[in-house]
Amino acid sequence: MTETPQPSLDSFLSGKEAFIRLPGEFFTRLLPLIDDLFQLRLLLYLFWHLEQQERKVRYFKLEELTADPALIAMMGNDEKLRSTLSKLVELGAVLEAKFEWKNITHYFINTPQGQAAVKAIENGDWLDPNAENPPIHMMADQPNIFKLYEENIGAITPIMADILKEDEAAYPPEWIEEAVRIAVARNARNWKYVQAILERWQKEGHGNEQNRRDDSQDTINYRKDWLGKN
Repeated sequence: MTETPQPSLDSFLSGKEAFIRLPGEFFTRLLPLIDDLFQLRLLLYLFWHLEQQERKVRYFKLEELTADPALIAMMGNDEKLRSTLSKLVELGAVLEAKFEWKNITHYFINTPQGQAAVKAIENGDWLDPNAENPPIHMMADQPNIFKLYEENIGAITPIMADILKEDEAAYPPEWIEEAVRIAVARNARNWKYVQAILERWQKEGHGNEQNRRDDSQDTINYRKDWLGKN
C-alpha cells in the first residue's frame, strides 16, 4: 500500500497537549496481531477519543465516530471506517453490545470495565445517566478546511468530507480561508458559493485586480453562478 507523504512533525512537546494513556497489553499482546494500517489508526483514535469523553462509563457510538471529519479523512471514507471497526471487534480489541429494541450499538475497548458494561447491557441492567457526550472531533490547532466548514457553514456529512478533501487538494489553504471569509461576509454560507469563488480565482487569477473588485462587489453574479441561474 502506497501512502501519500505527510508533513513532518516539529515536536510532540508543544506544552499544550495532554498525553494519551495506552495499556501495556496494547504493545505486548495486541500490536503484534495488527497487520493493517487502518486498524492501527482507528484503534489509536479510539484510545484518544476515550480520553476526551466525560461519560462515567466510556464507550463509542458509530454515529459519533462518523461525525468526526478528521477521522473520516484519516480512514478514507465512511465505509472503510465501518469495516475496520468490525475487524477490530473480530480481533477482540473492541467489544460491541446491541440494544436490539432500539437498534443501537455501543462499542467498548476490551477492558474489564468494557466487559462489565457489555454484560450489563446483555442482562438488561445497563444504566447510563450521562449518555449524552459533547461532540469530539480530532482537529489540529491550525485551522483546516474541515474546521473552517464546521465553524462557518455547518455539520459535515461523509459525502461533504470527500468534497472538502478534493477542494483542499485543489486549492491553496490561504485561498480557501479567504473564500470562506468572503462567503460569510455576504451571508452566503454555502460551499457551492465558496467553490465558485475558488474556481474563478483559478481560471482568471487570484491576484487579478478586476477579480478583487468583483469579489467584494459583484454578489449577484456569484449567486447566479452557484445557484445555476441566468
